[in-house]
Amino acid sequence: MSSISSRSGPVEGPIVVTFFRFVIPSVLSLLAISTASVIDGFFVGNYLGAEALAAVNLLMPYFTLLFGIALMLAVGGSVKAGIAIGRGEGRQASEIFSKTLSFVVLLNLAIVPLVLLFSDFLFAGLGADPALFPMMQDYFSIICIAMVVQLSGLVLYYFLRADNHPELGMQALLIGAVINITLDGLFIYVFEWGIQGAALATLLAQCVQLFYLLRYFSFKDRNLQLRIVRQNWSELWRSAYNGFSEFINEISAGIVVLVIHWIINQQSGTEGIAAFSVVNYLIFVSLMVYYGIVDAMHVLLSQNFGAGSTDRVARFMVLATTSIAVLSLALVTVLLVFQDYIIAFFLNDSAASVAALAAEFIYLIWPLFVFNGFNVLVCAYLTSAEKAFHSSSLALSRSLALPVFFAVLFHVVWSGNAFLYAFPLAEGVTFILALVCMVRHTPSRLVMPAVIR
Repeated sequence: MSSISSRSGPVEGPIVVTFFRFVIPSVLSLLAISTASVIDGFFVGNYLGAEALAAVNLLMPYFTLLFGIALMLAVGGSVKAGIAIGRGEGRQASEIFSKTLSFVVLLNLAIVPLVLLFSDFLFAGLGADPALFPMMQDYFSIICIAMVVQLSGLVLYYFLRADNHPELGMQALLIGAVINITLDGLFIYVFEWGIQGAALATLLAQCVQLFYLLRYFSFKDRNLQLRIVRQNWSELWRSAYNGFSEFINEISAGIVVLVIHWIINQQSGTEGIAAFSVVNYLIFVSLMVYYGIVDAMHVLLSQNFGAGSTDRVARFMVLATTSIAVLSLALVTVLLVFQDYIIAFFLNDSAASVAALAAEFIYLIWPLFVFNGFNVLVCAYLTSAEKAFHSSSLALSRSLALPVFFAVLFHVVWSGNAFLYAFPLAEGVTFILALVCMVRHTPSRLVMPAVIR
């Protein structure tokens, strides 16, 4: 391995140096993704209008389904690969990597023609007004191809980080984000290609990003290799089970958004959905910051669990918890102090009624940012310890069961937008459950069986 990897590898490097070596690239990488998405929302909302913003966000539940499947396999597989690397089992890690990448690519290639053929049924199922179908089709026909490329890159990103190359992932995502932002401005503002321009910008940026990630295969110090694997594919399903909490997080977000869109559509129509799109961008950015820490923790925790270094696991958790607490305070402060400026960033002056709705929505949901970072961290901790049931149960509570239950209950009991209190309340209840999980599953109780003597 390189000298940097030797000095600050997950198992043997100094705790603080190693933590920030993995966390900083991860946070910057996911901030790059969120920045590109936010800028995309800026151009769509300001130059194409609130209807275009609603059209893009109505597709979110479908995209979260695809991301959920890929993330489940990528996280679950990379955790198992990280444990194998920690034990010096490079061949096993390579087989897990090869199976995961092959399955994700083939699955997404198979899905594209089906969803394009039945796109109108999909749009109707997502609760879209038929008047938005043409605009959604223009965007969807291109973004479907972009998803194949993006999810292939997602798998590469997680596995190369598990092999101690987080910097390459950071560089790829930063390059992709810069290209996406640049092409958004060029295609939407300069060339006036409309919503198709936004989709094309995403596709081209993802292609460049994927090619950059492929540089990994030129590294001499890599542990992972692509192999033709003809047996033991059941291992893929075990990886999926271990990463199931990530799938729950993603698919639950899609289901919750679908339910919220349904409620909002009843009350305020397309304007309400456009206003909630602004809230969605804010939640997305906050989660990307937290996931930046959490994704790095998958690598740090899985390899140290594999090596039996529970003291290092505990110290990494203290650093991660402190970082998330500081970031949560900063996010809430920015949101409350600069709320009007944030809303104006996404909406032009002609959308005053949409902006007023967005301000009301933000006022109702802001407390969720106090709790959701810690909840996501505990899910990652349990996943890295291969406590899939506990991790999945916690993820299911925070991202599906509790939000949907409270949203429907509040919608029935109270009028207006009180149903949005479901978000902070769900995160608060999950926070209590997460504390219980941490007390019952301390690192010293979760030593991997392979290292017990």
